[in-house]
Amino acid sequence: MAVFTELPAKRASPQSPMLPGMPAEVSGGRAPVRAHLALDTGRTWALSAHLYALGVDPIWPVDLDAIEQDDPVIARIGTAADLEIPLTAFHAAGARLIAIVVDDSDEALIAAVVAGAWAAVAEGDAHVDLAGAVRDVSEGRCPLLSALSSRTGAASAVLTMLREARSRPTVPGRPSPLTDRETRMLRLVSEGLTNQEIAQRIGRSEQTVKNNLSRMFEKIGTRSRVRATTMALEFGWLLEE
Repeated sequence: MAVFTELPAKRASPQSPMLPGMPAEVSGGRAPVRAHLALDTGRTWALSAHLYALGVDPIWPVDLDAIEQDDPVIARIGTAADLEIPLTAFHAAGARLIAIVVDDSDEALIAAVVAGAWAAVAEGDAHVDLAGAVRDVSEGRCPLLSALSSRTGAASAVLTMLREARSRPTVPGRPSPLTDRETRMLRLVSEGLTNQEIAQRIGRSEQTVKNNLSRMFEKIGTRSRVRATTMALEFGWLLEE
């Protein structure tokens, strides 16, 4: 059996084969829906054949210039192992984010909301549920809102976030109190990374990250990671210059 250690070049057309054993025709007879995979190599290989067989044309490696308005982009939220492309770049390109999250907990759904996702799929069920999420999002539906409607705890947390954001006075051009390093760390927080994963990303110890985040939250005036993120997004502190 051949062993593949690298991803082949991007496919020239949706009809060209992508993985050994991939079906010749998409099941169901429906036209495939394209989706960009902003994932690490392992997840790309694991999910591509499943997606294609279920009516999704997976595009990779991810190329920001190839993303069109309203294109679904699949990204893993909450890990340092994936491609280091800020989620803000996908939003700026007009993409509709589909988040692969660690599990089906309220915390994972909230992280997907903070990341600006249209849909969230638990990693363990991604090979089954991801294609349906892509088709829903490509047709303008927002499965994440439907999921929140049946999750009282997560919905309450999101409503609290929105209420607090609405109650704060808008201060156009409010200068950021954060240093460049703190801004980078908060950007990673906004993508759902844990303290340990942030430490791995920036090359510091987990305790150092914890201490720095505590001081940063004190500057902002909150102890909540979610509220710190919403404030930073509201005032534009996380925008790339």
